[in-house]
Amino acid sequence: MRWVSSWVGNRHFCHGRSILLRGFDQQIAGMIGDHMESHGIKFLRGWVPTEIVKVGDGSPPKLLVKAKESNGDQTMEVEVNTVMFAVGRDPCTNPLNLENVGVKLNTKSGKILTTSSDQTTAPNIYAIGDVALDRPELTPVAIKLETYWLRLYKGSTTLTDYTKIPTTVFTPRVRMYWTVGGGCYKWYGANYRVVGFHYLGPNAGEVTQGFAVALRLGATKADFDSTIGIHPTTAETFTTMSITKSSGASATKSGC
Repeated sequence: MRWVSSWVGNRHFCHGRSILLRGFDQQIAGMIGDHMESHGIKFLRGWVPTEIVKVGDGSPPKLLVKAKESNGDQTMEVEVNTVMFAVGRDPCTNPLNLENVGVKLNTKSGKILTTSSDQTTAPNIYAIGDVALDRPELTPVAIKLETYWLRLYKGSTTLTDYTKIPTTVFTPRVRMYWTVGGGCYKWYGANYRVVGFHYLGPNAGEVTQGFAVALRLGATKADFDSTIGIHPTTAETFTTMSITKSSGASATKSGC
């Protein structure tokens, strides 16, 4: 997803070519969008900025943002005073000529192909961090990659687990715990193991960090149900859940 945000006075526009938060649960993504729009942010979905022109001096100066429809020929212009780009990142591997030493790259992204032990297709070369293909681009992940150095220099066999990582979206307060595969529960033996976790609300980071440990340890729905909640908190809701999305019933609480 590529977005350009712009401001003029108290008006805030977001140009984007398609959906919000691609790859995230779209029900929660929609709730985030609704929340932001209720606070005055106008989303211009399906519009791609093509040019930004300075049209006036000042501090900040006046800027004209020109945009074109993603799937059409219509154009639009918005005059603003501040522009912020959210355009992703580039691994910048092309100038390194890594293919010459046997390191294979993803042809589309330029990221390096690695194994679960961070080894590239060249046996004596390793790649860690955002430059590696299918690695979450998150600061805590980079911190955990110290395990690579322990393997390399101290004989450790511990691998970095990239499959169960809590992720964060800061506006508004939302945290999501993702695992490989979809759904919230999977049937294991005689119980349902919780394999996914979504939360939109206050203190989301604090709530999710604790539940992330439980999910890594294989917590089941029965474990959640048998846990006594702390009242009054929003987190206690996860110990009393009884309504499924597929039922169509409202999960809105009417009181304590």
